[in-house]
Amino acid sequence: MYFARLILICAAFILPAVPVLAGDEQESSLGNMVLDMEETVKMGLERSHRIQAHDYGIRRSESEVKSVRGQFFPQLSAGAGFTHLDSRSARGPTDQDYLDQQQYQWNFRAVQTLFAGMTILSSYQKARIEKEISELEKESAERELIREIQYYFLELLKAREDRRSLESSIERLEMGLEASKSFFERQLVPYVDVLQAEVELQEARQELSQARNEEQIQRTRLNAILGFGHDQIIGYEGDLGEIPLELFFESQDVMDIALKQRTDLVFIRKNMAAAEQEQRIARGRKMPRLNLEFTYMDRKRDYEQPAFDAMTGQTRDRDQRNRHWTTGLNLEWNFFSGGQQYYRHEAMGYEIRRLVQTLQDTKASILTEVRTAHMRLDEARSRLVSNRKALAAAQENFDMQEHRYKQQVGTITDLLTAQEHLTRAETNKNQALMDYQQALSELYFAMGERNYGLK
Repeated sequence: MYFARLILICAAFILPAVPVLAGDEQESSLGNMVLDMEETVKMGLERSHRIQAHDYGIRRSESEVKSVRGQFFPQLSAGAGFTHLDSRSARGPTDQDYLDQQQYQWNFRAVQTLFAGMTILSSYQKARIEKEISELEKESAERELIREIQYYFLELLKAREDRRSLESSIERLEMGLEASKSFFERQLVPYVDVLQAEVELQEARQELSQARNEEQIQRTRLNAILGFGHDQIIGYEGDLGEIPLELFFESQDVMDIALKQRTDLVFIRKNMAAAEQEQRIARGRKMPRLNLEFTYMDRKRDYEQPAFDAMTGQTRDRDQRNRHWTTGLNLEWNFFSGGQQYYRHEAMGYEIRRLVQTLQDTKASILTEVRTAHMRLDEARSRLVSNRKALAAAQENFDMQEHRYKQQVGTITDLLTAQEHLTRAETNKNQALMDYQQALSELYFAMGERNYGLK
């Protein structure tokens, strides 16, 4: 057995690219990065494609605001044209507009909206609200990601602690098996004691294999969230027991904080404000629109043949060039459009009422979420205190049974039972520690707080 361990240690140094899960020192030496929970969360926020997508959504909203803001400024346009006219035939008095000629023209036009039923202002305010909504969506996605990373990180720490407990359990079972074999060789115990110890050892090894696999699964999930490959070796360091149990939260205080800080509620209120602006836009489109317009035009005609004066018998140039500008006020009133704006206004009214009801329902859900997380935290704390006492008792019982078995006073069944109780107590302690920290993570999430390392 010691020879087999020596071979595994040598292989770890010869093949450093292979992930070894047997110890944290090997894990850190092989990895090129070591992260605690806080560092993992921050890196996840920086590298997440989900968050980057929201960043582009915010930039899009910023561009939309600038686009709508352009409606406050004059609209400028210019045009130019060329026309060639070739007269084929004509009868009667000649219309010089249809003689062979070439026409050149260009124009410049400026239009400033003076009044549009406040639709421009309402559209601008709505665009700004939608930008704020995009920012809230990013904030909500970041909080969800923080909770998700913390969940998998705690699952990894628990799997690691379970693996350590099972490794210790296997060491104890191996020593018990060796003792049973030694006693059997001296005919001090029956062979059934050896078989029973062997069965318990093999079952523990199977559980250890499952724990190692679970640890690798959680590591793979964290790598995926951080944007690394599944085979990337990163040392995730932490301890389930490093958070003190003296963290107490008043139920009413956390509920007040949640109602004040949760982005869910702000998100709904912003949508209500956007619907109100949409109502104003629909109402404004039923009102007249007043524009100030300015136009400058330069037009030129070049005739191919000069004009002939029959009375004088002379020719004269009939080419023309006109330059002029116009300015004025134009009023347009679209007072009927089949009820489109009326029903649009009515639809936004229903939307606001729907959001009011959604807001009340969301408040109730948040309060329930806060209470649930708070109760889970208190329950996990009390369970952890009991588990620590149970673990101390199980350790003392195992030590006593091991001593009794070595003194040939106790039986192998008593020793294996004590070993089973000790392993179960260690596993229960790990579960309680993880439940406590996950409940703490859920409570911070329900409160709308950012606590990267649960410190």
